[in-house]
Amino acid sequence: MPEVTATTRVADEGEVMRYVNAYIATSNALGDAIIYLKRLESEEFNPNALLSLIVDRRALEDSYARNERNFLAFHQEDIAMHPPSQPDVDAIVELASQVAQLAAMKATGKMVFDVATDVATRFDEIQG
Repeated sequence: MPEVTATTRVADEGEVMRYVNAYIATSNALGDAIIYLKRLESEEFNPNALLSLIVDRRALEDSYARNERNFLAFHQEDIAMHPPSQPDVDAIVELASQVAQLAAMKATGKMVFDVATDVATRFDEIQG
């Protein structure tokens, strides 16, 4: 375990659980959005629209992979995080729910991408 100094602090169990909940909600939102964009890609025949969907999906995949790496690093005590507040976690969970709702309503890929990106951005903020 890394040495605790004046500039570092060990997160308490509540903070860790809030971080885990935020991570799960973010992973679910990004995963849902990626699957949805892949489905839209399979139905798209316009080359420009298809390229846009692919670029958006790849950006979400990159975000998903980065979050997964950071989550594992946090649990291995390789990186620290800003302890998330419950309102921060609640906002992430609500946005993640919106991603699933938009996909169920067959919203545009851009709408799903924008909300999923917002989820990832908010999660990035609590990671430090």
